[in-house]
Amino acid sequence: MRGSTAFVVPAAKFKLEAGAEESITTYTFGTHTAKHTFCKVCGITSFYTQRDNPGEVAVTVACVDPGTVAHVEYRRFDGRNWE
Repeated sequence: MRGSTAFVVPAAKFKLEAGAEESITTYTFGTHTAKHTFCKVCGITSFYTQRDNPGEVAVTVACVDPGTVAHVEYRRFDGRNWE
């Protein structure tokens, strides 16, 4: 429903630019395995660690600078049949 499109990368390959931590905050709930990271300024979920894939980071496509990613493949997701 929130309309964010994300792609997944291994956590070991995910790096924030220096100083980025000052602009973000993380929210967890339930098991605290999933970590939803938000921009403190605009409230957009920039990236998150999924509960079922804690070794990967899902990055919101709109939060990536143009030219950073060479290719993104879109797959349909209905929101009901994900577990």
